[in-house]
Amino acid sequence: MNNDVIVSNDIIDLVVTGFSHNGEGVGRYKGLAVFVPGALPGEEVEVQVTRVKKKFARGRLLKVKKVAETRRIPFCPLFERCGGCHLQHITYAEQLRQKMLIVRNNLQRIGGLSNIKVHPVMGMEDPMHYRNKIHLHAAEQDGRIKLGFYAPGSHALVALHAGQEGWCGCFLADRELCRLAGLVGQLLNKYEVSLYDRKRGTGYLRSVLLRRAAATGEAMVVLVTGRDEWPQEKQFARALRRDIPDVAAVIRNLNESKRAGDVLGRKNHVLSGKDTITDYLGPLRFAISANSFYQVNPQQTLRLYRKAQEYASLTGKETVLDAYCGVGTIALFLSSRARVVYGIETVPEAVENARANAALNNVTNIKFIKGTVEDLLPGWQSRYPVPDVVVLDPPRRGCQRGVLQALVGMRVSKVVYVSCDPGTLARDLGILAGQGYRVDEVQPVDMFPHTFHIECVARISRA
Repeated sequence: MNNDVIVSNDIIDLVVTGFSHNGEGVGRYKGLAVFVPGALPGEEVEVQVTRVKKKFARGRLLKVKKVAETRRIPFCPLFERCGGCHLQHITYAEQLRQKMLIVRNNLQRIGGLSNIKVHPVMGMEDPMHYRNKIHLHAAEQDGRIKLGFYAPGSHALVALHAGQEGWCGCFLADRELCRLAGLVGQLLNKYEVSLYDRKRGTGYLRSVLLRRAAATGEAMVVLVTGRDEWPQEKQFARALRRDIPDVAAVIRNLNESKRAGDVLGRKNHVLSGKDTITDYLGPLRFAISANSFYQVNPQQTLRLYRKAQEYASLTGKETVLDAYCGVGTIALFLSSRARVVYGIETVPEAVENARANAALNNVTNIKFIKGTVEDLLPGWQSRYPVPDVVVLDPPRRGCQRGVLQALVGMRVSKVVYVSCDPGTLARDLGILAGQGYRVDEVQPVDMFPHTFHIECVARISRA
């Protein structure tokens, strides 16, 4: 189509008819799809066009002329500046409804799958203060070290503010983590920490990672540094643990990378306390290190894993393969109802953590294998038993076609697919459906309320 009818900086009126996978309102202007952050379905809005492409345009919301009933005032004063949330301007019930529609639409549009049973999204009774981990960047503002999150698409720090209770005021983070963040900020200023300069290679502090185990209350503070020299780091650690006794671990993580996007390095040094904290998911105990991958919403994680366990329908006689097993959380969850469980993981530290977690829980019917799913699965049956059930929990990009073809070749009877991306889930389910498998049902789980992220569990059977 000829897009001369719309150019950047044009002011247009738009009727919003849909919702994109990343939480933007979508409408059509003279046949061209226009994406507008902050606009909601059912609204009539005034938009300034910011970008025009062949098949779509983007715009900035100037005015809402007709307000949707589902719009609400964001509860966080930093919502429009901070990149941590996307959907605070929408009622929670509508967030869940839109997420279900996104899953259903992706299955049909990308996977070619219609009439699939998609359950209503499993939401939270109280969708606030659910995160057990926050990663705060550091910057100097007004002569003081401030901690906060980056604004969307930039490295501009949005400093956390003081809430009514004196803590940092992030409405998604565990309340105790918020209180801890406030104290960490005060002590960093008291002990005059220097900030790391990536270009010059000088200074100390890059960011601060905070974790808290919901079941035990133990907290971990990780100072991510560009160098390993700060004369007062031990004093800082002692003061922190004195003021908040639940801080069980204060760790320095050395990250010498020049790239801003590299979050953690691999070298950890305990400044005070232990090198791990302990948490429970259901009956299982987990040791969490500074670098461990561990789901950030414990309440919803438990519901997700129980749903995966339900979909696996284990009787105690099955061989289970947990592909992309990470630190072994799903594998361990299934082990009590399986004959034997195998886990594949490519990250060496994660394999070590998985084996340690199995030992911690006295689980002996489980074996973790270091390697990639892409390399191991095609030749799996020549070295290991053919699994009765395969759990797929891939990264956001989904499974490579060769992985899916290997499952088909082994004639695996049941697949449980755990996904953090409805688009790649739909693509992969479409491939399996075309190779003799039936998608029985999909259960979306709201792991990250007030964001556009959607987690799903799918039950798949060989037809």
